[in-house]
Amino acid sequence: MKQAFFHVLMICLFLPMLWVIFVSLNSFGYPLMEQYTDKSVKFFIALPYFFLVASALYASSWIAERLAVYLVRSFGKPEESNCQPEDIAWPGKVLDSVLSEKNRSVFTQKVEVWLKDNIMAKIVVGVIIGFVLAI
Repeated sequence: MKQAFFHVLMICLFLPMLWVIFVSLNSFGYPLMEQYTDKSVKFFIALPYFFLVASALYASSWIAERLAVYLVRSFGKPEESNCQPEDIAWPGKVLDSVLSEKNRSVFTQKVEVWLKDNIMAKIVVGVIIGFVLAI
C-alpha cells in the first residue's frame, strides 16, 4: 500500500513541477540560447534547468515518501498504522523488488485488459506517444 501511495504522489508532485520548469525554459531559456552561438554559453544556460529538474525529482520523492507514510498511517491496514518515516528508507522498502516482481504480471494483465476494452485509453495513450515523438 505504501508503494501505491508513493508512486501516485510522485507522479502528482513531479509532473506539475516539470511542467513549470519547461514553461520557464521555453519562455526564457531558449530565446536566450538563440541569442548566442557559442556552445559553452548554451551549456551554462541549460545547466540550471538540469539542476532544477534533478532537485524537483529529489524533492518530489522526499515529499511523496513522507506523505505516503502519513496516508498509510491514517488510512492503511491496521498492521501498517504504526509505521514511521524512518521505516521506509529509500529505495529499499519503498520500492520492494520482490513485491514488484510478484505483482508485475497481475499489473500487466490488468493494463492489457483495460487497454483492449477501453477505446478512450487507446486514444489518450496514442496522443501522449504522438506528443512525445513530436517534441
